Amino acid sequence: MKALVAALLVTVATPAFADAAASFREARWPSAAAQGRAEGTVGSLILAGRAQLAIAAYDTRDKARALDLVAAAERDFDAALAKAPANPEAQLQKAVAIGYRAKLTRSPGLGKDARKRFEAVKAAHPDMALAWAAVAGWHGGAIATLGGFMAGTVLGAKEAEFDKGFAQAFRLEPTQPVHRVFYAMTLMDLDKGNAKRAAAALQGVGQLPARDGYEALVRGQGVQLAASLKAGDAKAAQVLARRLQAFGNLG
Repeated sequence: MKALVAALLVTVATPAFADAAASFREARWPSAAAQGRAEGTVGSLILAGRAQLAIAAYDTRDKARALDLVAAAERDFDAALAKAPANPEAQLQKAVAIGYRAKLTRSPGLGKDARKRFEAVKAAHPDMALAWAAVAGWHGGAIATLGGFMAGTVLGAKEAEFDKGFAQAFRLEPTQPVHRVFYAMTLMDLDKGNAKRAAAALQGVGQLPARDGYEALVRGQGVQLAASLKAGDAKAAQVLARRLQAFGNLG
């Protein structure tokens, strides 16, 4: 009887959100997506969308399938925003999804939309490291994709914003592995001559804490890239950095 009562107390005390959160923490993306949507809280809907973005970006090799997953993720972020329009994480993840669509469809309009949304979140929440990193990553990614002149002319991308934004993200969250890995990957995507700067950014990345499955995934990518850089073949490291990025495995 005591065991039964204890089990019932645990069940009552455990919030429904724990299911989606636990799945996301363990990188069980399909479960996190299904559970998050079923639970229907703002936080769980954000996790559902993020889980689908992870599948689209890293576990999918078909562009049409990736676009479908991104669209589903956007619907989850929209549902979260319907419940909490001012939630900065939901706003930011919605912008990430739009940025992903821009990348997959090569749409300048969507790219500009994503940037405006990132900048709005950063302006409203200047202490949010992820917002600084998102803006910085947008500038760096645009330049890496289009080249400095075209990215600047068509999209207004600036390399100075790339360095400034990531520097601020590092100051705000010095032990966050995702910012350092994305910075290093983008450095290598921009120019293999950035190998020393990328290696410095990744120093000790394997010892940084990961709070969930996504951070663990990206931290693992950082460890791979750091090892490649240490081997001394900058071209091979650049190829690896590009393959590890979101949608790097698309056929």
